[in-house]
Amino acid sequence: MKKTLKKLLAPLTAAAVMGMALSGCSGSDGGNSSGGSGGGTTAAQAGATEAPANTGSGSGETSGEKPVVKVGVMCPMSGQSARFGELYQASITAAMKAVNEDGLLKDYTLEFEYVDDKGATDGAPTAAAYVLDQYGAHVSIGHMLTTMILVSGPMFEEAQVPLLGIVSGPASVAQGFQYLCIETGTDLIQAETLLQYLVEEKGYKKIGLIHINTEGGTSAADHIEKVLKEKYGEELVTRDAMTSDDTDFTAQVLKMKDGGAETVIFWGLNQSQGNVCMKNIEQNWGKVPEEILFAGGTSMAQNQMTETWDSKDVEGVVFPVGYIPDESNPAIVRFIEDFKEADTLNQDPADVPARVYDSVFHLVAALNNLGPYDVDAEDFSAKLNEQLRKTSFDGVQGHFDYSAFDDGEGLGQMNIGEWGPDYSQRKVFPK
Repeated sequence: MKKTLKKLLAPLTAAAVMGMALSGCSGSDGGNSSGGSGGGTTAAQAGATEAPANTGSGSGETSGEKPVVKVGVMCPMSGQSARFGELYQASITAAMKAVNEDGLLKDYTLEFEYVDDKGATDGAPTAAAYVLDQYGAHVSIGHMLTTMILVSGPMFEEAQVPLLGIVSGPASVAQGFQYLCIETGTDLIQAETLLQYLVEEKGYKKIGLIHINTEGGTSAADHIEKVLKEKYGEELVTRDAMTSDDTDFTAQVLKMKDGGAETVIFWGLNQSQGNVCMKNIEQNWGKVPEEILFAGGTSMAQNQMTETWDSKDVEGVVFPVGYIPDESNPAIVRFIEDFKEADTLNQDPADVPARVYDSVFHLVAALNNLGPYDVDAEDFSAKLNEQLRKTSFDGVQGHFDYSAFDDGEGLGQMNIGEWGPDYSQRKVFPK
């Protein structure tokens, strides 16, 4: 590690080592992601993996080997969100297959250490402590919740180690972290794009909103209300907050009906709740989407929709998202094929895997821009962070340009997708 965290992390280190050893959730192969399951190599063993033979030159090499950049991957490998850990690994395996086949990484090799953050806020500091203080990562990918970034972000700032966050909550970039980049657009960009589609493209003026009472949900709702009023001169017909435990939306639906809403924005986290809301609309109001267009946040883009919605119900539902399947784009076709090959369930990738996939190419582009540099140098991670914060590249979500922002954002334009027959998705905006 370039700058130790002994004082900050001492209370966490013992718990981190024990937790990681018991979880058995990491692995590395010195240049290719392990792609293994949570029952693979333990965290303590994985760090000893040797780098492959060198094919180029660069500072820090010994015995003809490329220097190894150590990447800590913090993801849920246990608990209710464990499936996402498999998605992270499949995404990184797919990305590294493309990187290696095309010889994209010039001066380094990558080693990935998978660490269980449990997909929960209280798991973030323990995972971060292990990644920073035990594994000695040069850079980290991870966390799927904004609250987790808020907890571990200060630890990465103190260590001066860059963190590539797989989150969209605007609070993550609002903190002014200098060692954070996020690998998609924020909820605010998603909200603006959705409103642009609903108002400018579809011509709707009367909009009802139901949103989850989290930081991301509330921020997105505030922004929707603000933009709708200031840019389009309209007021929300209704705005109601919900909890993750709500199981009926009849009251909210009747309010929207009485207000004459033309479309409903359901900004939640739980896909099954969206299905309940849609059923409440059809029972008490009208047909979706023939009479009332049902729009959601990015959660409506995830593969979990196929597990909680019937294929006929989901048709016509629209959502803002970075990644949309596109058979005319060779890079996306390759992503789909390689991801399915690596995934334990052989599923098509969705938005979260695309974020993880793009994070690898972000890292590769930054390392190439950095050029040969001693990975053991005190300022290696700081130098890498400088490049991460100004790199531009084309990912499967679109064009990233981190130099266009000063807060760690890189994706400035979202897409609007629509569910079609047999759980297919297509891009409907921008055209």
